[in-house]
Formats: sequence, structure tokens, C-alpha cells
Amino acid sequence: AIPSLGQIQRMNAILLAAAGLLLLLTVSPSASLSCLLGGGFVIANLFVLGWLSRIILASAAGGAGGGLAAIALPLKLLLVGGLIYLVFATVGIDALGFGVGVGTQLLAIMIETWRASVRRRHLPA
Repeated sequence: AIPSLGQIQRMNAILLAAAGLLLLLTVSPSASLSCLLGGGFVIANLFVLGWLSRIILASAAGGAGGGLAAIALPLKLLLVGGLIYLVFATVGIDALGFGVGVGTQLLAIMIETWRASVRRRHLPA
């Protein structure tokens, strides 16, 4: 069973809020804000990735513009990498907090995959 992007994004938002609050209470406001920034990056990235994937599939089904749409994925990767570099170079964010925020995405994927697996096992055959 595969979770939907919406389920993953929802779980990521919950985990991100909890991690941001935990860092605010235990580390610093800077770490908390950096966590929210890191999590915001991965949430936006997954949203854009899903949107680009739909465009690529639609253009492949139509037979036109598939090559142009496929170029969008590496360009998106370069853009996201460039934005993250700019944030680190200019703002001076807390790297550990940012990493915690980014890590919420992986944890959300694992949790939602487990939940989808459990739901599937409980469905009648």
C-alpha cells in the first residue's frame, strides 16, 4: 500500500510543528525557526515534484512536450539546491534545526507508509 502525497504532507506538517515547538522549548528560537524553514522547503519541494510529475505524465500520454517537461525535474533540483545555498550563505540559519526540519519529511513518509500497510492488512479480502 502506498500513501498519498496529501497524507504525507499532512503528517509532515504535524511532525514539523511538533519539532519546531520542541526546539523552541529546548534549544533556541533560531533552531526552531530554522527547523520550520527546512520543513517548509521539503513540503514545497514535494508539492512541486507532484505537480511536475502530473505534467510529465499528461504530456507523455498526449505524446507532445515530454522531453521539455522532463527537463523541468533537474531544473527544479538545481533551483531548490540554489535556494538552500542562498539561505545558508546569506541568512546564517541554524544547520541542526534546518536538518531536523528536513528530516521530518523522511519520518512522515515512513509513518504514512506503515499506516497504509496496516490499513491494507485490515481490509476484507
